[in-house]
Amino acid sequence: MIRTVVTCDRDACQAIYLPTADAGAEALEQAARVVGWRRQTTHSHTCPACTTGTGPVLERGECPACSGRTYDRADGMVCQYCQTLTPHPADDWS
Repeated sequence: MIRTVVTCDRDACQAIYLPTADAGAEALEQAARVVGWRRQTTHSHTCPACTTGTGPVLERGECPACSGRTYDRADGMVCQYCQTLTPHPADDWS
């Protein structure tokens, strides 16, 4: 399966935005904008971490916004780069 993704165009940044569903280019742009991605030119984007100055993303992980490495806290997973908080599921035992 081929899916459209958004990649960060800053040098050495490995951030990508992979939506949960492939709904077309315009829907992808809107979804990426909601989580902090910025369009620079027609084919150029900047990830949330690079936009806020906490990037570039050097290690990939489970962050839903930039695919950066995350670490666990009591209230959820936090991205090391863009600081996105993903709450733990309600049925999580940890």
